[in-house]
Amino acid sequence: MEWEKLLSTERFAGRGRDREESCRSDYDTIICSTLFRRLQDKAQVFPLEEDDYVRTRLTHSLEVSAIGKKLGEAVFGRMKAEKKDVWFESHWEKEFSDVLLCAGLVHDIGNPPFGHFGEYAMREWFQANLNSLTLGGKRVTELLSWGQIQDLYHFEGNAQSLRLLSKTPYLGEMRGFNLSCSVLATIMKYPISSEDLSDNNPRHYKKIGYNQAEKELFSGINEITGMEGRRHPLSYLLEAADDIAYRTSDLEDAMVKKVLSLPKIIEGLHRYVREMKSSPEVKEQVRGCIRKLEDLYDEELKTGGRKPELTALQRWNQHMQKVMAADAVDRFVDNYSRIMDGTFSGDLFEGTVSGRIIEAIAALSEEKIYTSSVKIKTELFGRRVIESLMDQFMPAAVKYDTEEPQTFIQQRTMDIISGFYKSMYHAEAAGKSGRERLYLRILMVTDYISGMTDSYARRLYKELFG
Repeated sequence: MEWEKLLSTERFAGRGRDREESCRSDYDTIICSTLFRRLQDKAQVFPLEEDDYVRTRLTHSLEVSAIGKKLGEAVFGRMKAEKKDVWFESHWEKEFSDVLLCAGLVHDIGNPPFGHFGEYAMREWFQANLNSLTLGGKRVTELLSWGQIQDLYHFEGNAQSLRLLSKTPYLGEMRGFNLSCSVLATIMKYPISSEDLSDNNPRHYKKIGYNQAEKELFSGINEITGMEGRRHPLSYLLEAADDIAYRTSDLEDAMVKKVLSLPKIIEGLHRYVREMKSSPEVKEQVRGCIRKLEDLYDEELKTGGRKPELTALQRWNQHMQKVMAADAVDRFVDNYSRIMDGTFSGDLFEGTVSGRIIEAIAALSEEKIYTSSVKIKTELFGRRVIESLMDQFMPAAVKYDTEEPQTFIQQRTMDIISGFYKSMYHAEAAGKSGRERLYLRILMVTDYISGMTDSYARRLYKELFG
C-alpha cells in the first residue's frame, strides 16, 4: 500500500481539493452534524446516566480523536526521523494525523442506544424474529439473499457507521457526509462482508465492516485507497486510540458510579498478574505499573485531597495513556513493513507491557463493571426498549411502499418514523428490485432505531407502550 493513495482526498460522491482543505472540510462537517451531536446522549458504558461526569459516546469519541491525532503525530515524527519511507520526508504531518483526528470523531457514530448491549439486542432480535416476518405470503428469509440475511444476523455498529456516514441526508443532499475516502477507510476496522465472515476470512475478523447495501461504496474506497481488501494502516492507530481511551476511562467512570473502589482495582490488577502466564521479567514490569498507582494513591492520601482515590486513578490513567501510546507507536514503526503489505495481524499492544495492563483492566471490567447491577438493570431495560420498538416497526416496514395492504396500526406506525429516514430509503431504493427494496426497508428501521439517543428511545417506548 502507498500513502499517496491511502491518504486520498477523493470522495466517493465527488473529488476533494488539497489535503489540508479536505481534512478541514471533513472536520467541520462532522462537528456540525446532528448525528455527531446525538452522541452526547448515547451510552459509553452506563446507559441513561444522569451524572454528567460519566462519559458518553460523544466524550469518548472526542478522547479517541485527541489520542489518535497524537499517535499520528508521534508515528509521523518517528518515520521521518528514521527514514523508513521517503513519503514522510516530503509531506506534512497534518496530512497524516488529521485523518485520525476526524476518524476518531465518527468511529462510533453508528452505535445504537444503550451501548454495546444495544448492538446485541438488535442482532439477536433478527436472529430470533426475522424468519417470522412475511410479505406476500412468503417468509422474508425466502425473499432476501443469503448475504442480506447475514447482514441482519450480524448487525454491527462499525458497519452501521459506514452506512450512516455515506447514506444519511446532509444539507439537502442525499450522499451522506461525503467524507474523504481516507477517513472512511480508517474507521473500517473489519474490511469484510457478512458473506465472507464464515467461509472466506483468512484474517479471522470477528465482525463485519460493511453491509451489502454499502458493497459498492466499499469497493470504491478499496480501489481509491489501494487497500485491496486489507486494513488501512491508520485503522491500527485508531484501534489503539480507542483501546487507550476506553480501558482507562471505564475504571474511572466505575469508581464515580461506586461500582469499584481504588483498593478493589489495585487488588484485581494484582490478582491478574499472579494468574498471568508470562515471564518473571514481564510480570515485574506489569507490577511496576500497578505500584505506580499505589504510589500515587499514597501521595494523594498524604496531601489530604478531597478525593484521593479518584485523583490518584486519574493521574495513573494519564501516566498509563502515555505508556500505552509509546508502546503503540513503537509497535507500528517496528512492524511498518508488515502493516503496509497487509501481513500484520493482531493489534499494536500485543506482546507489550501495555497489552498486559489492558488485558488486566479488561478482565477486571468483565468481572466487576460490565456485570454490575447498576449497569445490568439499565441494559435490561434498554433491551426491552429495543426489542419492543423492533417488534412494532419491522412488520410495518416490510409492507411499506408495497401493494400489500397495511393495517391501520401499521400505517400509523410508519407515520412515526422520521421523514429523514424515509427520504434516505426512497433515494436508495429508486430503481431497485423488489428484493433490494425489502432489504432497504428493513435497514430503514435499523437506521431509525440505531440513530436514536438513549433518552429518545426510552421516551418513545413509554409513549407507545406505557
